[in-house]
Amino acid sequence: MKSCALAVVTMLAVYLGGCRENTFSVQSLPQVSDSTQNIGDTVYVEQYPVWTGFSHPQGVIVGNEPLIYVADTDNDRLVMLDLSGRVISYSKKMTRPVALTQDKRLQLLVCAQFDTTLPGRTSPTTFGALYRLDLVAANHNLGSITPTRVYFDPGDSLRRFTGVAAMYNNQYYLARVGPNNAVTSPDRDNAILQFSENDQLLSPVTATFSPNGTGLLSISTISAVAAIPTSRVLDFIFCQTGTTELYKVQWIQYVIEGQNANYLSKFYPSVDGNIDLLKINHFIYPAGLTVDPAGNLYVVDAVKDSLYRFSTRGIERYSFGGFGSGDRQFNEPYSVAFFDKTVYVADRGNNRIVRFKLSSDID
Repeated sequence: MKSCALAVVTMLAVYLGGCRENTFSVQSLPQVSDSTQNIGDTVYVEQYPVWTGFSHPQGVIVGNEPLIYVADTDNDRLVMLDLSGRVISYSKKMTRPVALTQDKRLQLLVCAQFDTTLPGRTSPTTFGALYRLDLVAANHNLGSITPTRVYFDPGDSLRRFTGVAAMYNNQYYLARVGPNNAVTSPDRDNAILQFSENDQLLSPVTATFSPNGTGLLSISTISAVAAIPTSRVLDFIFCQTGTTELYKVQWIQYVIEGQNANYLSKFYPSVDGNIDLLKINHFIYPAGLTVDPAGNLYVVDAVKDSLYRFSTRGIERYSFGGFGSGDRQFNEPYSVAFFDKTVYVADRGNNRIVRFKLSSDID
């Protein structure tokens, strides 16, 4: 049975031959039911061995080098791996990293936490925070980098950051959650924030979204956010895990009409019909998502233990899963990434990263 918390709601062109673990050169790299059913003619085949050695990993991405980065949440660290799964290095301690992204400058942004003792108090207070790690400046020696804290809310220790997504221009979206979401509040906790490439807060792009609604353009407990880094657009997709919203995964477009610009839903039932992405109760706890270069959307549901792929039109093309640790099974999948016809899933409850490759690309 699922945990109570959730129930409530390859290759390198030239490898690192002879290098020490903490020495790395980028130049060496090549430049709905409990068990969902297969939809369409695409088949993803699980790759072995699975990657283990993690403790409840909640984030996985494929960087632009490309290298694999894992938010090894309960081990309080990031892990850098090559495409074959060999560990290159570990970061310095980062308290509970849960999500990460990499911009075009090869800099990592990581959602994590830190503890500090406030004046007049004897016990430490935990804050959510966003950190930046400059891999290029450190010659990709991840273990030598002291993460730089670039954003947190000093007046509110209850806020947490659950997702971050770099855009094509190195700006990024940051997902924030917390308990203060009154309609009358000018700065509601549940929000998606837009930042400049230099970590300056530009705006809460979801300021006009309904904090207590159930329809499209409503926002509650955000679990992840994804951008479209391969296109020069400001679109984003987010998923949420509250108990009241009808549309738990929403694709948002930045639309300019005359002198006005707004963030609007890409899909509407009145226009697009009952497409799969907008089906009521299609998801229970969508925890992570990503977009591939063709615009396909991948979503993992941590309660349904399933992976879904949708077309750019919101049509479900492929899905599979079910609770377990066997082939094509998951236990609380929390994050998903895509690179070169391969899907990577952070299988949190099984303490592993699993990979699935398009069958037509397997010899």
